[in-house]
Amino acid sequence: MESEESKMTGQPEHRDPDELSVPEKILRVQDLWDDIARSPREVEVTPAQREEAERRLLAHESNPRECSTWEEIKRRLEGGR
Repeated sequence: MESEESKMTGQPEHRDPDELSVPEKILRVQDLWDDIARSPREVEVTPAQREEAERRLLAHESNPRECSTWEEIKRRLEGGR
């Protein structure tokens, strides 16, 4: 919930996380994640992440029939609905 001071100044409140409810914390994290997502090129990929991505790509290229589509994965996660 926005405070009166925040409404008047147009600036967001900067409350300590310990003062926030769980839903407020979730919203704060979502806002941060959205901010990061607006500049994906600024997110550095570690060597380990790059190696894992390359390993997965090679595994797919060597046997593409073993992979599942997003629709198949989603159906399995939802219990076959």
